[in-house]
Amino acid sequence: MNIRKYLDSLDLREDESRRMNCPSCYGKNTFTITKEMGLIKYNCYKLDCSIGGYHHTDLTAAEIKILMAKQEKPMQMEPETMEIPEYVVQPTAEHDKFHRFTKRWGIVDRRLLYDVKDERVVFPIHYKGRIVDANGRAVGEKLPKWYRYTGKADYYTIGTGSNLLVLEDCVSAMVAYQEFPNVTAMAILGTALTAAHMDKISEYDDVIVALDPDAAHKTLQFSREIALWTNANSTAFRLDDDIKYRLTDDLERLKELLS
Repeated sequence: MNIRKYLDSLDLREDESRRMNCPSCYGKNTFTITKEMGLIKYNCYKLDCSIGGYHHTDLTAAEIKILMAKQEKPMQMEPETMEIPEYVVQPTAEHDKFHRFTKRWGIVDRRLLYDVKDERVVFPIHYKGRIVDANGRAVGEKLPKWYRYTGKADYYTIGTGSNLLVLEDCVSAMVAYQEFPNVTAMAILGTALTAAHMDKISEYDDVIVALDPDAAHKTLQFSREIALWTNANSTAFRLDDDIKYRLTDDLERLKELLS
């Protein structure tokens, strides 16, 4: 049978789930189907039936582009080691703005550096043990607020957990990791997901997207794009406030989701 035509004929509503007889092996109530953000997940639990997978419906032009790119993914070149500028140094007691910033957000990491010229807290980005880029957060009057030193890295990660938490910036990622040490936190460092993001994300089976509240539409969009590209269990999590503020309700709901 044509499973795609069969799934389309069911006219499943968004966020609807059904348990029914399998259209392939005819097992009684062994077939489950769920539609989330246009992605239909289906599976038969009968041991001798192999039917199961994903079916994409109502795709946008951007999502079609993602699926095409997935089939024609270019080879990724390894980034070169970053040459640390002489004005990016290990922070000392005299760098008051560095310490006020890290204390404000409750972030502690000995790998953090300080840009004495532009007054930025610097988050080094590592690749296979090498620093290949860095993301700097201004703590003075310098603009832009966030600055990428080489532009060779698409994301910043911290942690080695089996669940991936996708966030907006390095501070959010570090706060999330300190609140949930068993996750890997990823800061996307931009406004769109790239092939490099997806390569990293595809290493994880369970992904939670939790962008800042003013980007709720992108939280949904990114979660769907991740599901399309990687087939990961991708969840859009709506924060009531930026995770860096450690709102108790947000942390409790995330903790429950991660348990």
